[in-house]
Amino acid sequence: MRAKVSVIIPCYNQGMFLAEAIQSIIDQDYSDKEIIVVDDGSTDNTRDVVLRFKDKIMYIRQDNKGVARARNIGIQASSGDYIAFLDADDVALPGRLKLEAEILDQFPEVGLVASDAYLINEMGHPIALKSSVSGAPRNHRDFRWETVEYCATTSTVMVRRKCFDVVGYFDERFKAAGGEDWLAWVRIAHDFAMFYLDKPTIGYRIHVINTTKNLNLLHDQNRLASRLATEWENFHTYPDFFRAKLLYYRFATAWHVEPKIRALGYFMHAFVTDPRQLPFGLRIIHQGLMNTLRRQYKKILKA
Repeated sequence: MRAKVSVIIPCYNQGMFLAEAIQSIIDQDYSDKEIIVVDDGSTDNTRDVVLRFKDKIMYIRQDNKGVARARNIGIQASSGDYIAFLDADDVALPGRLKLEAEILDQFPEVGLVASDAYLINEMGHPIALKSSVSGAPRNHRDFRWETVEYCATTSTVMVRRKCFDVVGYFDERFKAAGGEDWLAWVRIAHDFAMFYLDKPTIGYRIHVINTTKNLNLLHDQNRLASRLATEWENFHTYPDFFRAKLLYYRFATAWHVEPKIRALGYFMHAFVTDPRQLPFGLRIIHQGLMNTLRRQYKKILKA
């Protein structure tokens, strides 16, 4: 049976949270849906959890190849015109699917809908709004050109299938979570508007095994994402201001790992591309300096 909305839940060793994630989608007041759980080679009780829901979901298992590959496998196996994502340790709030699907129904030019989220602890209790920590886009009606500085939270995102047909799937060179989602949104921004809902639609769980807590891995993933964004075959057809922002971001992520002269080349290329974006580049430098100072201060405290 073909569904209108396909919900993709990738899972790697998140069996302790998976049942809650699945149930939160089953309980949605939107019947025209299918749920696809992609087990990315888990070694915990993920399979046992999935068996509890065997009549209500599609279950796919693959060797451990990373979240990008897991999401792509789910998309390829899905039937929906709209693809929603939910990480296995997060939960969808009531009404999420209906709210986001209605936006895509109403605005055919919109390719992606995202929203705010609650930060929740391991027990599922709200801590804060995610926007209070990581910010929110300014243009809620279409934030596509803010995707350099604002990365939509993947578990809040619903994407029109056509987006993946046009710009491609998640880049499978990413073997862990972090950066692969940002790159996908940047590429989708090339051709589609993006709508932001200024309300939480999921609970984003903070716990001890979050991939995003591995800062070294996250920095590596971000460097890869910025490189792939500026090397993409369609990069030259972005608006000048957007290309400049991407190049400033490439400069920031390259500074500590590439020859300084090459990193400065990205900075100068950005300036020449659109001089009006220099304040954006300077903000990135300031943010990088502050992050470096904070890391040094922490080292001093530990010494």
